[in-house]
Amino acid sequence: MEQTAEPMAERAAETGRMRTPQGACGTGATRRGLLALIGAGAGAGALALAGCNDDVVGAEAVPQPTPTPGTATTPVPVATYDATDTDRANFALQLHYLLGAYLQAGLGGDALPAALTGGTGSAGAVTGGRRVGFADAALVALLREVTGATVARITYLRGMLGAAATAQPAITIAGGADGPFEAIAHRAPAAGATTPSPSASPTPAPFDPYASDADFLLGAVALFAVATGAVTHLAAGYAEPLRASMGALAAGVAAGEAACRNALFVLAAKQPPAPKDPTTLFARAAAMSDGRDQYDGPADRDVDLGANATTSLRANIDPNDTNGGALRRTPEQALGVLYATSAAAVSGGFFPAGVNGTIRTSGRNA
Repeated sequence: MEQTAEPMAERAAETGRMRTPQGACGTGATRRGLLALIGAGAGAGALALAGCNDDVVGAEAVPQPTPTPGTATTPVPVATYDATDTDRANFALQLHYLLGAYLQAGLGGDALPAALTGGTGSAGAVTGGRRVGFADAALVALLREVTGATVARITYLRGMLGAAATAQPAITIAGGADGPFEAIAHRAPAAGATTPSPSASPTPAPFDPYASDADFLLGAVALFAVATGAVTHLAAGYAEPLRASMGALAAGVAAGEAACRNALFVLAAKQPPAPKDPTTLFARAAAMSDGRDQYDGPADRDVDLGANATTSLRANIDPNDTNGGALRRTPEQALGVLYATSAAAVSGGFFPAGVNGTIRTSGRNA
C-alpha cells in the first residue's frame, strides 16, 4: 500500500472540511461513475467500493427521525459535523484498535505496544478476552496472517495521521452474559413479546467467542462485517490523492473478513444438514447477522453465512448487495452495532467510554 503524502496533520488545511459525496453511491449511481470518483489507481480498493446500497447516504448526513416528545430521559443529540479526511482516517483507526485487540487476545499475543496506542483523546486499556485453545493449526496460521495485516494497517494509519492520530480508547472484548458480544449474538425479543412456551427452542447459552475455533470465527466475522462496511463507505469521501490508498485499505479489511468467513464456512459445511437446528454454525451465524442488523436501521445491511439443506449447500462468503457491490454502513450505523444500541449514543458495547475522534456518536437507527 503506497502513500507518499505527508501526514494528515500537516494536510488538514489543504483537505478542508469535505462532506462525503452523496452521489457517490446513491440511487442511480453507476459502477463506472464510482470507479471514476475513486480513481484508476485504487486497484482492489476500487472494486470493494464498486457496489452501492441505495438507502445509505453520506456518513455525515444520515437522516434522523424527530425525537418523540415527552420522553423520560434526554436523548443524546444527533451529531452534526462535516468530517475531514483526518476524521475519517481516525474513525478507521478506532475500528482497527478493536479488531487488533480481539485477534491478538484470541491468539494469546501481547497487547499493542504503547507506540501504536497513544494519541489524542482519552486513552484506555483492553479488558476481557483470552487465548483460544485452537484445535486447527491451519486456522491459527490464517489468523496470524489476518492479525499481522490488521496491525500493519494500524501502523499505516497512524503514520499517515501523524500527530493527529487518536489514542486507543477503552475497549472491552469480554464474552459471556454481560459482554458486548452477547448483545449482538442474536436479535433481542420484541417489546411486549410473550415468554416462550416450554416446547420452544431453549434459550442459547451466553456467547463466548473464546470457547472454540468456531466461536472465535463467529466473533471475528461479526467485528469484520462492521469494520468492512464502514471503511468501505468512507473511502469514497477522501480527497485526492488519498482515495486510491484508502480504497486499497478498505479492500484489505474486506480480505480479512473474507478469510474468516471462508474458514467458518468450511467448519459449518462439515456439520450434517439440520435446517431447523438453531445450534448449527449456519444457524448461529444467521442469528448473529440479525443481531448486528437490529442496531443499524430498518434496511438489511448484513448477511448470513449460507445454509446446508438436505439436498444443497449454499455459500455466502462474499457479502454483497443486489448489485454485487460491497455492503456498507455509515459510521453512525456502525457505531450503533458496536455500542449495541439503535439510539443515538456516545458509548456502550465494545467501547464503554466511546471512541476517540470527531466521529463518535451513533445514529438514531431505529
